[in-house]
Amino acid sequence: QYTSNSLGAFFLLHFRYRAYILHMSHITLITTCIAACLCQASAHPDAMMLSTAESVDTVDESSLLQKQPEKNPAAKPHVIRLRRESVPIYRRGKIASYKTSYSGLITLGNPAQEFRVVFDTGSGNLIIPAVECRSESCLLHKRYDMRASSTAKAINSNGSAIVDGDLSEQVTIGFGTGQVTSEFVKDTVCLQEAVEEQRQPQQQQQQQQQQQQVRMLQEVNSVSTSQTAGEEHLPAEKRKPPCVAMHILAAVEMSTQPFKSFLFDGILGLGLNTLAINSKFSTIPSLTKGGQLIGQFFGVFLTEGDDNEESEIAFGGADMRRVREPLSWTPVLKPEMGYWLVEIVAVRIDGRTLDICKDGGCKGVVDTGTSHLGVPAPADAEFAESLVQPAGEYLDCRLIPSPEVQIEIPGKNITLTSQTYMRRLPLREGVSVGSARGVVLPNASTNTTGPAPTDAVVPKNAAPAPVPNAGQNNATETRRFCRPRLMKVSLPEPLGPKLFILGEPVMHQYYTAFDMERKRVGFGLINNRFSRQDTGSRANRHGALPRGVETLLVQKQFKVSKSAPKESQHSDGPLDSVAFVQVSVRITLRPRR
Repeated sequence: QYTSNSLGAFFLLHFRYRAYILHMSHITLITTCIAACLCQASAHPDAMMLSTAESVDTVDESSLLQKQPEKNPAAKPHVIRLRRESVPIYRRGKIASYKTSYSGLITLGNPAQEFRVVFDTGSGNLIIPAVECRSESCLLHKRYDMRASSTAKAINSNGSAIVDGDLSEQVTIGFGTGQVTSEFVKDTVCLQEAVEEQRQPQQQQQQQQQQQQVRMLQEVNSVSTSQTAGEEHLPAEKRKPPCVAMHILAAVEMSTQPFKSFLFDGILGLGLNTLAINSKFSTIPSLTKGGQLIGQFFGVFLTEGDDNEESEIAFGGADMRRVREPLSWTPVLKPEMGYWLVEIVAVRIDGRTLDICKDGGCKGVVDTGTSHLGVPAPADAEFAESLVQPAGEYLDCRLIPSPEVQIEIPGKNITLTSQTYMRRLPLREGVSVGSARGVVLPNASTNTTGPAPTDAVVPKNAAPAPVPNAGQNNATETRRFCRPRLMKVSLPEPLGPKLFILGEPVMHQYYTAFDMERKRVGFGLINNRFSRQDTGSRANRHGALPRGVETLLVQKQFKVSKSAPKESQHSDGPLDSVAFVQVSVRITLRPRR
């Protein structure tokens, strides 16, 4: 009996031990898989990339982790770094403000000619200065030489080849600021190579370990239509950049402003198909049809570059690492016009609803190429009066307490604060860097006797204008103001008259995604270094002036004396507003240059 019980106990313990070993094996396998996923996420930061427009809708809102479309699990957006260019605007020999642009690299032709372009959602064509252009703006930039490219061909707007001796077509495109006249060319266009995240040696080792586990899992459905066999496993720096043969505009004339003062060479339009001369001039559809992008979808991350933080544009997806919330989508209004145009339901300043949109009809163009917030006249004056603040001791106007601006669109309230809508530098009274004309059609009247620019408005809460004190050598106190980045918009129907331009002030607050296939725009609060700061840490801070900004802005007194009337400073030199929103297109026949 004793022996029988002992054997029974032995077998019972043996089976329990085997079950325990099997159970622990399962736990070990699960733990290994979890560790593999975590390691892979750390080795591949772009696991937070949304691959296509379809994958946007499958995002887990609690984590914003990517769920890849089944047709191409390994496809990733093509991310290009954007360089922020900040050009100083001078008044009386001193820096009074800055105008800004964001640009990235592309190449044209074979052998490749490299150019720096603004990726502009407010226009529809790729424009590059040509060697034939003798305008001052062209001579200061790299110029495209069609004759040096073996893949280039002179064409008309419909793509037909030009026979020697025939007249060729030229197109003149007017922007919110500036104008370009171009001829038509077909050539190969390549986007800059994709950004490759810097990895530590430990991360590289983890990546190698995970490659073995990926092979064990037999995930073989990862080759996109734009990749050759095996290329999907190559690191980003070895992948071929997207290239396609497409129609471009070679500029033979460029206006002095704003092109002369910037370092970028040209403009790559990212508007909808109908904003281009025709679909063969539209970059995103051309790259998609050529199998070089995984979807007609791109996302834009613009930051002011504090602490050397870089901006970027992601083609074929959205970089959800740059967003602090799920994207909110709004449909494009009148897509046949070609603009990323959205309905504006209401506009509020400090909770007060403005009259301009109460009876409907307000629209907004989402434009990466516009540096300011465009406001339709005459509401621009009301905006300025409500937002301008006496600077007091503030040297960085982005830190000053000021009213919130709310722009309500279907599905989202876009909320702007002084952090993004204020000019950085305070302006002394009487010094203006804005345009009195704003955004108008090229043939609009150039009469400059109209209202002063919005940055000449004095707020209601400003202290009375100082009176010279004869007892102190006619010295008086200087008034300084923090002024918003606003520009007046005066465009007729069908785009106007109640047209806002949602430029950098909006995109510095919101990551913006553009879905060409579904004709919609997505907004999500931006995740940059400034937004991650504790708001309490910015309280009671007055900021500091950048290097090179001297006494024009900070002087405390000035002298008043009788003299001949002074020239208005409203037209004293370049302006700080830039709008590359396309407002006119005119095609003519001329001898080719």
